[in-house]
Amino acid sequence: MHGGPGSQINATHRRYFDPEFFDVVLFDQRGCGQSSPAGETRDNNTQALIGDINSIRETLGISGKMSLFGGSWGSTLALVYALQYPQNVAEMILRGIFLGTGNEVSWFIQGLARFAPQASQQLADGMGPDLVDAYYQAVMDTNHSNASEAAKRWVEYEMQIMRIGTESPGTAPAPALQASQALLNRARVQLHFLKSQCFLADAPVLETAPAIHVPITIVQGELDLVCPPVTAWQLSQRLPNARLRMVGNAGHGALSYALAPILREEVDALRDRLVHH
Repeated sequence: MHGGPGSQINATHRRYFDPEFFDVVLFDQRGCGQSSPAGETRDNNTQALIGDINSIRETLGISGKMSLFGGSWGSTLALVYALQYPQNVAEMILRGIFLGTGNEVSWFIQGLARFAPQASQQLADGMGPDLVDAYYQAVMDTNHSNASEAAKRWVEYEMQIMRIGTESPGTAPAPALQASQALLNRARVQLHFLKSQCFLADAPVLETAPAIHVPITIVQGELDLVCPPVTAWQLSQRLPNARLRMVGNAGHGALSYALAPILREEVDALRDRLVHH
């Protein structure tokens, strides 16, 4: 399950999984990546995405249990799916926990000003007090150049935050921002979800989590500023069958030199458990 909301999958996401053993299903969520219509927000909500996972199962002829792997918003989606369809889930490996709450979003937008005052100032400049709403209105503007400019500012802020404190000599250079239409699609979907508290306000995941009994491994970077460790810790306290693995000197990015090998290790361990099962 890819992050975002509004992001997309790419070929590197396959690299955690032993291709000799796993059938890996990576899908672009509604409005994302290669899904069409690109950037669509109508009929695009958390419940619809849960339904899409079942449609994919049906289309691919998956009738038994599957393991879920997701980070950030992907962890939210995996948890919501496991709550509703526990009979379809064998195990989960989740990273950089995000639960779609207003608190987490306000941390991302306001709280982080303490760590990234310059990025924060650039994000807020001229946008008014409610940044999520202001950026939502801006990216939905019919004037394409205004909307694209807002999308670029929004996505650039996220990328700056993800880089804080986790750079190392071995870190790959930050990816260049995509073409303006792809950026706009991404920002539209993300802000559509954030504006609606990810459509989870009626059933907060932290409150419903004790009902999830499948084994869950949580991999969390200790230096994750995008999704701070406190959320992963709170979740691990509520889940009856969870193991929390904190990773030192690691931030939010799943492909970072600090997190990628740990995730690979956990997926290999999952493979070994399934073999012996």
